[in-house]
Amino acid sequence: MSLDHFYPNIHLAERKDMRNPMRACYLSVSVVIALLVPIMFVCSLHALDDDGKKDEVREQQLKNMKRSAAQHVLSPADDRKRLFKIQENAAMRWSNPIVGVKDGAIYVWSDRGRPQAIIKLYTFDNELFSHEWQSLSESTIIAEREGKIVWSPSEPGIAFRELTDAPKPAESAAERLRQMKTLAGKFSSTYTPIPKEAKPFELRLLIQPLFRYEASDDKQCLDGAIFAFSNGTDPQGLLLFEARKSGESYRYYYAFAKMASGAVIAKYGDKEIYTAEKYDFSRDPKKTFLLLPKQPVPKE
Repeated sequence: MSLDHFYPNIHLAERKDMRNPMRACYLSVSVVIALLVPIMFVCSLHALDDDGKKDEVREQQLKNMKRSAAQHVLSPADDRKRLFKIQENAAMRWSNPIVGVKDGAIYVWSDRGRPQAIIKLYTFDNELFSHEWQSLSESTIIAEREGKIVWSPSEPGIAFRELTDAPKPAESAAERLRQMKTLAGKFSSTYTPIPKEAKPFELRLLIQPLFRYEASDDKQCLDGAIFAFSNGTDPQGLLLFEARKSGESYRYYYAFAKMASGAVIAKYGDKEIYTAEKYDFSRDPKKTFLLLPKQPVPKE
């Protein structure tokens, strides 16, 4: 078969030069590149289009989770008229491919600046969302949805204890944050998944707090933060710090809570300071941790 068949548009002189192997190779590569460039351009357009659709889906998912969280009204059990404030922006966006979670977000409710409850929303199918609640209150609280009580823990969700070997809270907020990050690094936490044969594994401390607050309306609390211990980016344990009034000065106090259905253990140094068993999936609204799977997204 002649060169005319493969290169009909190449000048005669250039075809003669193709008897030179190196020049022939060069021309062949040029032809291949000329053919590939349009294909690569079309593929790039498709990739950009796919990325755009993914961004749209993620944006809609966040709106769905925010709307799902915002449909709940939370208050102290002994004062239903004093409503907790939901933080408009998600404290964190996360996913967990290991267990099939495609997307998730965390929202916090506060009272006079201090956190009272937290919800972790997540989806396996981009349609229905599981709701994981954890009380962060030192008293009893109530959560309502569409006028019906969905959660009413019968006891406080956390108990603060003084961290006796911690330094005194610094004067500036920035320095106090550095102190709390250093203190958080002295804690550790393990998580044991639900299956019976599952073994515990170490959780990773996220160095940036999920929620930071200065309780200007509460003279007993100067500053505070919530840190998360996570599996990847999925929070499983929560460590809270507060700079609380102690006598004439302030001291650091801590509390720990779970944020997962598996068992969670926390330590300060070598000392175990918190343990929570695996969730029994009873959906008991009286418990401080509650999992409600497959919840529909409210209509816009």
